[in-house]
Amino acid sequence: MTSKNNKARDNPKTVPAKKGHGLSKWEKIAIPIIIIIAAWSVYSFTQPSQATSSTLTNTVSTTVQSGLAPDFSLPVVNQNGPTGQTVTLSSFRGKIVLLEFMEPWCPHCQNMAPVLDSLYSQYGKGNVVFVSVAGPWNGASASDAAGFIGKYGTSWTYLYDSSGTVFNEYGINSTPTFYIIGSDGSVVTSFTGEQSADTLSGALSSAGAT
Repeated sequence: MTSKNNKARDNPKTVPAKKGHGLSKWEKIAIPIIIIIAAWSVYSFTQPSQATSSTLTNTVSTTVQSGLAPDFSLPVVNQNGPTGQTVTLSSFRGKIVLLEFMEPWCPHCQNMAPVLDSLYSQYGKGNVVFVSVAGPWNGASASDAAGFIGKYGTSWTYLYDSSGTVFNEYGINSTPTFYIIGSDGSVVTSFTGEQSADTLSGALSSAGAT
């Protein structure tokens, strides 16, 4: 049996391996920083983007741009909760519809409540119907929609889309989203995010609102 000591004695030419040059102080600092930056870049690149509510933008929907607005029937909600009634969009044919998709917890929808209320005061007694569709995102319920109606004192028609089917059909990925639907049932225009009263009033007037 040959030990390590025997090998060294039998082979006097063997010398200890020369140690490599160590990292400098700055290299020891820079390398971890570079690794962290690279890891963060990879993480950020691989994260899916999340839809958020828009503010003061005028964006036409890419899903429903023209032609007849997709018809639907949804249950009515008031400040006391579901009423047991349903409303069908096509029942408003002959009138102009301002259709809002909203969530009760959405701060932009909350900001729009008094704006829509002022427009409702202006157009609600004419040939314009206001309809807000509350969705189920983040677990929002019909009770949440009722609480919103009670808090902001809104008096137009609210519907609750419990399954999110109508939201999906209209391609809604942020709230609020507005559709202006003409008296013939066709989509005139749409907007995403908070809008000024003048913007929505102009769109309603262009659609023939009185």
